[in-house]
Amino acid sequence: MEFNHLSFYVEAVAPWRDWFVNAWGGVCSGPAAGAASEQKTQQRALVYVGQVPLLIVADAAVVGAYLQQHPPGIGDVALRVRALEPALDQVAAAGGTLVQPIQRDRWGRGRWAKIQGWGSLTHTLIESWQPESWVPGIAPDSGRYAARGSLITAIDHAVVNVPRGELPQAIAWYASQLGFQPRQRFSIDTPHSGLRSQVLAHPQGNAQLPINEPATDNSQVQEFLDYNRGGGIQHVALHTADIVHTVGQLRAGGVGFLAVPPSYYEALRLRPGYQTQGNNASEWLRQREAAIARLQILVDWEPHLPQARLLQTFTQPLLSIPTIFFELIQRQVVQLKEEAVQAQGFGERNFQALFEAIEREQMKRGSLV
Repeated sequence: MEFNHLSFYVEAVAPWRDWFVNAWGGVCSGPAAGAASEQKTQQRALVYVGQVPLLIVADAAVVGAYLQQHPPGIGDVALRVRALEPALDQVAAAGGTLVQPIQRDRWGRGRWAKIQGWGSLTHTLIESWQPESWVPGIAPDSGRYAARGSLITAIDHAVVNVPRGELPQAIAWYASQLGFQPRQRFSIDTPHSGLRSQVLAHPQGNAQLPINEPATDNSQVQEFLDYNRGGGIQHVALHTADIVHTVGQLRAGGVGFLAVPPSYYEALRLRPGYQTQGNNASEWLRQREAAIARLQILVDWEPHLPQARLLQTFTQPLLSIPTIFFELIQRQVVQLKEEAVQAQGFGERNFQALFEAIEREQMKRGSLV
């Protein structure tokens, strides 16, 4: 199971479409099927953020119920499956809900259906007869090909926040209905607040869904739940082949990022593995240290594999309230004994650093009490 595309539910398409094009360097794709009128084109737009399809939807028939309950956000995470009927049979056997029955793509690219996810979230399941992602209702055009050269290459993971006490049920839901399996588990605590997180990964693909719940009443997860008026997608991580270049471009385009204090980089140099001798990855990090610190990028590595670096940074919330935001992530690939090895995991130390960075934003808002 792989990520296919994201659906961003909004009240008006044009401002968001223009922002993703101008600030993120996105490429607009074709109009909706049958969109001969201006009204149709105002209801949805497909923008490729790098090679990631982002469907911006303001069609009241699709987003009306969602926006009555929640502010704008990611309302649907689409997943590619190998075979649609077995996937839907598993959903039905586990007591799941079919929102839209199987439909065939009019351009012969495959079939799709939609199921109810956790809370208000839905999942479009796409059985594709093509190697590349496509979005139901959007005609093929040159948009995806124009985005091929981008350094943003894929959706790495999508993070779901759930109310306190719902983490076990949410884990069980994704395991029973979609076949996800538990992997890493995090417990983040500071003197101010905390969260609990379980990473879910699909055994037949690269889709990963970390699920968070608040551990304290003033946790940033609880703040998200309050402003979002319930659970939902907190952030989506976009993989990039060169995070220094990508973040530099996004900052130049006006995208804001969470601040990282200089003390983080002072402590980074003292961590075991940073000064690994005869290590190309360490040499790469030393050479780019100034740019990484200037752009406030987080760096982590597994103790048993310090050669492969995990680099991450996080945007400011997209709205004026602390809800949806994006992560940029680079998983370095290094050559070990004639085998290419990629950085895995989510950077437990980075996870802590992210939590503390959001806490500093909470303090500015006066919500961390």
